[in-house]
Amino acid sequence: MTSTPQTHKPTSTVNVSLRECRLVTGRVLRTLGVPRGAVPAARDTAVVAQALGLDALRRLHDDADALRATSALRSHRRTDGPDTAVDARGRHALVAAPDLLDLAVALTHRHVKARITVTDVARPELLDVLPVQAAEFGVALTVSGGGLVLDCTPLQDPAPAPESPLDHVLRHGLDVSADLWWSLFHLGNEALTPDSDLSRQHTGRSVFDESGRIVGEVGEDWAAKPAGQSQAPAQDPILSDGR
Repeated sequence: MTSTPQTHKPTSTVNVSLRECRLVTGRVLRTLGVPRGAVPAARDTAVVAQALGLDALRRLHDDADALRATSALRSHRRTDGPDTAVDARGRHALVAAPDLLDLAVALTHRHVKARITVTDVARPELLDVLPVQAAEFGVALTVSGGGLVLDCTPLQDPAPAPESPLDHVLRHGLDVSADLWWSLFHLGNEALTPDSDLSRQHTGRSVFDESGRIVGEVGEDWAAKPAGQSQAPAQDPILSDGR
């Protein structure tokens, strides 16, 4: 693939790196209550979908309340075998897609040919990300029915893999609406640990004072206080007799 010619970008967009996009997207998903173990797969699904032009970041922003409301739900597999029905129970496609990908790959390797029919999934058009992801596991996946039917077969003598959508993002970044990006950035910051004297003065488990001296190790007895308040570890009763 040839490089895209560089053109002047309007000030209404920002160019973000792949790392920045993954970092902010992951933080947003954690803010919205997506289980920690599910965040990496949902994050990568969103980033790949955005790279494919599916406007996943806009959906992540606009559907934040719906994502928060359904983050703890699990999809329900109604039938077994190669022809399977999955009830997503209102879950957003960005968090349902990784489960569907796992199921598609497993069914294809077990049965050679499989079909998954999906019901009650929000933003089913985002499931168009699945063919690209499935190909990495040797599965040819097609999406039909507005994103609700997934047909899967093994890739037959695949040609050399084309450039991944993320390869282009890795080299050239991703142009995102500035307003959208900064809204996601600030929403994602809600997942961070609150600012405190402790958060400003430690590296790993070691806690430092203003002069750089080690004054303790982070543990259960060290409770963070808001920035500006004094910070002191709990006293060991054995050493608190005035010595």
